[in-house]
Amino acid sequence: MKRRQCEKVVIRIHNIGTPLISGSSGLPLELFHIQSDRPYTIGRSSSDGFCDFVIDHSSISRKHCQILFDSQSHKLYIFDGVIHLPSGSFSQVYDEFRRRLVGVEDLGNLKFRASLNGVYVNRVRVRKSKVQEVSIGDEVLFFCGKEGLCCKDGRVGFVVQEIVFEGRDASIVSVSSGHSRGTFSSGKRSKRVFAPMENEINSPVSGFYPPKAVGVVERVNSLVSYCRHILKSDDPLSCLRLSIISHSGKECLSCCTSKMFRSKVGIVADDRGVKSAEINHDMGHGLSGLRLSIERPNSNLHVDRRLGVSDLISEIENEFAACTFISDKTRTMVPFDGEKVNTPDITCINKEKSYQSSLQAPGKNFYLNRLQYIEQSSTGCQRVVSLPELLHPVESIQQIFLATFTSDILWFLTCCDTPRHLPVTIACHNAERCWSSNPDARTAVPLPNYPNVTMVYPPFPEEIAFGKDRTNRGIACHHPKLFILQRKDSIRVIITSANLVARQWNDVTNTVWWQDFPRRADPDLLSLFGHCQRETNHGLKPDFCAQLAGFAASLLTDVPSQAHWILEFTKYNFEHSAGHLVASVPGIHSYKPSYLTESGCSNTIFSEEFLGSVEASVVGLSYLFRSANDSTGAQLKRLASYIRRTRENSLGMLELVLRRNTNVPADPNAVRVLVPNPDDDSRDDFVQLGFLPRSIAKWVSPLWDIGFFKFVGYVYRDEVLGAASCRSNEKVQLVLHVLQGVSISDMSKLIQPYHVVALCSLIASLQRCTGIWRLQEVLGRYKWPESQESDFVYSASSIGGSATTGFQADFSSAAGKKALQHFDSQESDPEWGCWSNREEREAPSIKIIFPTIERVKNGHHGVLSSRRLLCFSEKTWQKWRHSNVLHDAVPNPQDRVGHPMHIKVARRLFTSTRGSRSSSFGWVYSGSHNFSAAAWGQTISRSSRNNQDQSNNAIRAVKKLRVCNYELGIVFVFPPPHEETDSCEGSKIDDIVLPFVVPAPKYGWSDKPATGLAMREAFAEFREGSTSFCGESEVEEEVEEEEEEEADAEGRGEFVAEEEKQEEEAYAEALWSQVESSSSSLSS
Repeated sequence: MKRRQCEKVVIRIHNIGTPLISGSSGLPLELFHIQSDRPYTIGRSSSDGFCDFVIDHSSISRKHCQILFDSQSHKLYIFDGVIHLPSGSFSQVYDEFRRRLVGVEDLGNLKFRASLNGVYVNRVRVRKSKVQEVSIGDEVLFFCGKEGLCCKDGRVGFVVQEIVFEGRDASIVSVSSGHSRGTFSSGKRSKRVFAPMENEINSPVSGFYPPKAVGVVERVNSLVSYCRHILKSDDPLSCLRLSIISHSGKECLSCCTSKMFRSKVGIVADDRGVKSAEINHDMGHGLSGLRLSIERPNSNLHVDRRLGVSDLISEIENEFAACTFISDKTRTMVPFDGEKVNTPDITCINKEKSYQSSLQAPGKNFYLNRLQYIEQSSTGCQRVVSLPELLHPVESIQQIFLATFTSDILWFLTCCDTPRHLPVTIACHNAERCWSSNPDARTAVPLPNYPNVTMVYPPFPEEIAFGKDRTNRGIACHHPKLFILQRKDSIRVIITSANLVARQWNDVTNTVWWQDFPRRADPDLLSLFGHCQRETNHGLKPDFCAQLAGFAASLLTDVPSQAHWILEFTKYNFEHSAGHLVASVPGIHSYKPSYLTESGCSNTIFSEEFLGSVEASVVGLSYLFRSANDSTGAQLKRLASYIRRTRENSLGMLELVLRRNTNVPADPNAVRVLVPNPDDDSRDDFVQLGFLPRSIAKWVSPLWDIGFFKFVGYVYRDEVLGAASCRSNEKVQLVLHVLQGVSISDMSKLIQPYHVVALCSLIASLQRCTGIWRLQEVLGRYKWPESQESDFVYSASSIGGSATTGFQADFSSAAGKKALQHFDSQESDPEWGCWSNREEREAPSIKIIFPTIERVKNGHHGVLSSRRLLCFSEKTWQKWRHSNVLHDAVPNPQDRVGHPMHIKVARRLFTSTRGSRSSSFGWVYSGSHNFSAAAWGQTISRSSRNNQDQSNNAIRAVKKLRVCNYELGIVFVFPPPHEETDSCEGSKIDDIVLPFVVPAPKYGWSDKPATGLAMREAFAEFREGSTSFCGESEVEEEVEEEEEEEADAEGRGEFVAEEEKQEEEAYAEALWSQVESSSSSLSS
């Protein structure tokens, strides 16, 4: 038959992990074209122009491998490494491919370089300098650990699903290779689809280790045909042995063989040493490997065809016949019998069923993520969910907001089948961008093929940088794990401990909570302000919307294109939330209890109009009172007179008047800060102190001008007088009270895009409790009976370096723990009886759950799976080793033992016994907070100041909280029996199955946590062992994973008052000069 030179080959693949990307367009590929007889290079980077296809993963070499389709044999081949092209010609490279197919290894004048981590076809590594055929259904991986070592974490590669040959004359395609033929039409031209026939699959080179879930049916088809081939052979056992013996004679098992669930299929032999064939079931979806274990190999052994392999074929066919269906989208796939053509897509329905079934919301509970390689029916109590299930149906989602530490965007988009037009906003950690002062660094649009995917990099405040200099950076981390899925009729909020990467959703245990909230008939703007949520007799009324909006706004600061998210929250009803949000936002925060009383403000009407407060400052205060401008001191005396006669509020602050300056060219948003004459009701007699900072005025003015809000300022008397008399260079603190404006009810009609941006800034700036003080705000409203406490545990994947006795005491105190001898005291002092450092040293309050290094080393994948996932400083271990605080983290349920945990879960449990009846209550936290001061905050005290007025010292000595990270979690409260609750009736704390065994086993005398030092030592042992086992000097390139760094925070117990920045001084000088010029012009 005449042979035709194929011009182009179309290959359809299913990506595993990081997708294959076109080197020219930068777009992810599931279908790509290649020319026959030309090598194509796959590597990590296309910047040098030498990679035709790119996989952006750290374990991929710059030039990893080459693929070539041979027009003579109509087969696709892969080569580990790159054969360097001689003078731009493909002919010699093609000839070299052909030479290697027949075993010739001499390269002649050509040079090649193998990849570092290898190429694996069906989990068998392609030998260096050898060419391997790749057929339909084959799994190609670009790193898979060493032979015999399971390392499925972060697998990257693809499964070949179709190979289509295109040519001018489709009627004369060579079939000498033995492929089965099938024709289908795409509308414009006919195509031939080739699949391997039975007589091709007995090659020992190919290997028969079907991949997981993806392409299961295609691989099973080949496996069934292979089993039939074995039955027809004269020596079935030899056929089995051939499929598991590599070129070098070493046994090449599936790299996950020893770690997955297995079932035995007996092979009957005539008294020889054949043990069994093991079939590995992967999540109940077929076979992932076939292994034969032999004591004394003998080529004369015969298999009883009535048992063993015959039963295996029947079992496979019966199992998969029950889980296949005909898809509406007809595509030519590999048919079961290898003969029929034009068959529709055949696939397993388990995945579709799980998506179509409605998930039961967790309520006051959480799910665990669905791990691959685990049979879900093997466990009992704990419910599981996958990321695609959480987004299903993705077609109804209008927009998505995500917050994560690390991210693999392309994996997420392809894993969840996200439409390319769908708006997706992803807030992510990037040290360089988050510390940058340039607003342009806040966002990026990284994927041209997904133009509506926007990356946001939330800012880290300069006040927590080393030396308060942003260029020095500091300890800070954007660490939340949040999903917001907006639909027309509802909005879903998901809080998890898993980052947006495949490994943490598929291979590492994480917690997942979500709730759907219905749409309101009309937007409720006031739901954005927590102070409008009055307390009830049942404790703190849920302020879920205000907390969610405040946290989201802090992430979206300086990102005008995403400010609309804040208004979207007002369209949904969050009143029946199952739990309380607990957020951390980096910065130095003032502790601010609720004080919405008449004594808190100068006017009783403010208690009804009050929405919140903002911590700001006064800039340019000393300008008017300098000797050059006030040589006689008249202005200073006048100011002192007004201040002395002005009545303070309950917090020792003076009320000021704010007025807009619209005629100042330097800034049309300028706001003046005035001290009025207390004897003048008209307030036209005043002394000007200065101005609001530019960063505050830019959002105050547009909201004030249109009448949405009103603003009132408060300052401390001594700060004002100190700065005015030039006795202090400190920044003068000004607290803005935000009040309802006359037009607030018409906001939905009047609001413009620039108002939305200003509103986002306002919500982000509102003072709210954060970190441990937010925890105290939620839990401190209940009277927890200390004598009935039965357990207090905290499990985290990172234990901060500043997790000192003081931090432990602060956390326990915030969680409501009291010193038992003071518990029943009726003292009004809120600090009375609080858990202190002394109590914590004498009786540690919390059991810290963290894995021992031996547990990590004995995991399914050893130290590799937990590297860059756990963080525990050696210094903290030395401080804790004799305190009996640490307990081993034993995963729960049992089938998760051996898999690493990335959870952050705390529980305080109480047990009340009345007669023969006992009941449990308490609270449970789940989210992103690790047990560290960086996440929860460290209390610091203000340095002393020269204060002539001693009357307010007690009030003003307010502690502050230094928080380094963005974090988010959810707290479920189960109040004591005597305190009523009106939410989630029927929920019990005992319904929450913790993801670790309780009571957790205490560390033994020889146990040691998986500290950084212990992990490095264990990894060094692993490298040494893997090198000797494999006889090679190279190891896998390190894959970066999450590691929350935290430096020692000792010595940071105090903070120093800030001074005005140079840019603020310049701004104030420009405003003062133009205000004086304007006044002079009016006078003349």
